[in-house]
Amino acid sequence: MKPLNSVAFKLSLLTCLFVLGIIGLMSRRLLISNEETLIAEMRVRSEFFARSSREAIFPRLDPFTLHFQVAELLKEKAVTYAAVVDKDGKILSHSDPKLIGETLKDPFSQRVGQADSSLLQRVIDAKRKPAYQISAPILIGSRRVGAALVGFNQSSIEGALKGTKRQILFIAAAATTLAVLGTVFIVGWIMRPLLRLASAAREVGRGNFNVQVDLKSRDEIGVMAKAFNEMTIANSLLFATIRQEKEKLETIFHETREGMVWTDPSGKILLINPSARTLLGCRERAVDTLEGILSTYTAKPGIMELLEGRTRITPVEFQRSGPKVLILSGVCDRLGHGRTSGFLFIFHDATLEKRGETLSRNFLALVSHKLRTPLAVALGFIDLMHQDAKDLNEFQKKALQKIKDEDEKLRSLVEKLITFSTVQSPENIVLERLPTSLSEALETALKTLSNQISDKAVKIAWPREDFKKLPLVQGDPLLIKETFVNLIENGIKFNPADQKEITIAASRENGYVRLTVKDNGPGIPSEEHPKLFRKFYQIDEHFTGQIPGMGLGLAFVKNVVEAHGGKAGMHSELGKGSEFFFTLPLDS
Repeated sequence: MKPLNSVAFKLSLLTCLFVLGIIGLMSRRLLISNEETLIAEMRVRSEFFARSSREAIFPRLDPFTLHFQVAELLKEKAVTYAAVVDKDGKILSHSDPKLIGETLKDPFSQRVGQADSSLLQRVIDAKRKPAYQISAPILIGSRRVGAALVGFNQSSIEGALKGTKRQILFIAAAATTLAVLGTVFIVGWIMRPLLRLASAAREVGRGNFNVQVDLKSRDEIGVMAKAFNEMTIANSLLFATIRQEKEKLETIFHETREGMVWTDPSGKILLINPSARTLLGCRERAVDTLEGILSTYTAKPGIMELLEGRTRITPVEFQRSGPKVLILSGVCDRLGHGRTSGFLFIFHDATLEKRGETLSRNFLALVSHKLRTPLAVALGFIDLMHQDAKDLNEFQKKALQKIKDEDEKLRSLVEKLITFSTVQSPENIVLERLPTSLSEALETALKTLSNQISDKAVKIAWPREDFKKLPLVQGDPLLIKETFVNLIENGIKFNPADQKEITIAASRENGYVRLTVKDNGPGIPSEEHPKLFRKFYQIDEHFTGQIPGMGLGLAFVKNVVEAHGGKAGMHSELGKGSEFFFTLPLDS
């Protein structure tokens, strides 16, 4: 560290200025006091000079003695001139012989001739500096026979106080020197432990967390050293833990079967695991940017849109010529304060999944349509047999009715399968976007379910007038109606309560309309919530009982709502019923 930048130098300079300031203030007060004392001393000298001059002018004038006394007075410090005048102002003796015999006629001399005590006059001399003149009356008894005059100026006062000033300067120099030396010594003594702390901090910066500072003092620096030692121990444990976690993360990153790529905000690859190299076909070649690796794939949104933050983070499909399909299943980017520090891309090969999904969808649609025709034929013949049931016995009639009921259930399931096969994924749904009244869609749904509602005495509550006030939405009226049907039907089927209640409500939130269907059923366990919107999923029978259905209703709702640009969700607690909701964007 440079000496001029050290704390010791800065404190020494501050101490020096402080000491000099105090000494300067005290010196000024001392010099002023000495000047006042000197002026008072001049008064005494003038009075003494007047008494000693009295015998030289009375009873008779003795010029020699008088001149001798004037000359002796001039030897006193600070005196610049001295004179003796008679009662009429005539100069009897003067330090300047040329003035002897002249008469003083200035206003001060006239006042001197009349004054019974000493007088002090302050004037400005020819050099524009202060000058002083003191007069003392010469008295014989009570009779005034003359006056003694003593003169001095600022220069003579300064000359008289020169010795005092030298002493003050010596004291100031000595005090400043001692203050600076003392400050340097004390500060150096105080700073020595801090330098040890600084050296230890550098060691910590180099990664040595085992360094300790051995200070026994109990002052603030000792407390700081103790806190520093505790910090190094805590940091040592913390970084050991971080190192272990880093090793675990590196193991997971490199050993996971999913392809993982970590890039900076511009898309430059920082880390890529072996699975990603294999998946992206770059095992044997160097890689630089993710955009370059995926240049043969098509995706919407594209990689650059993801990097520039112009789209929300959602699963993205990357496809290339041929059957190869990659799924970008997650992007982790924001760390806080709106800044992007990097991206983590996770890929997996979804070629077989997509192929299986396509086969499943085609098979589902094919089977559904193939079942519809024989069911229609069977139900037609059953209706004909019902019309001519007079030749059937009672058992045959009951069996025929049972067959018809089961065939109706099967037809309902087939119709649902056919409907769901058209909405298996939101991006593939073809919507007939028309201005749609939510009030009319809900009324149509309730009419479709009227038989179930009346058979099970379900109480439906919904604010009809509030629904009529809602603005129209751009959507598919049939699919929105079926969305209401599925949610209301679930609230009826999975509600074992004797008095079933369904409450339907609507509200507007940030450019969307939110529709909720709430029941008074038993509620749904929290562990089941994430699974409910999957296709072909139903809660275990021990909780819901044997309920007919294929678990497609909520999956249908989710796909239809997302195709419209909204979202679906639910809230439920055991014993407090369930609330399912979906949102639709309002027509702007």
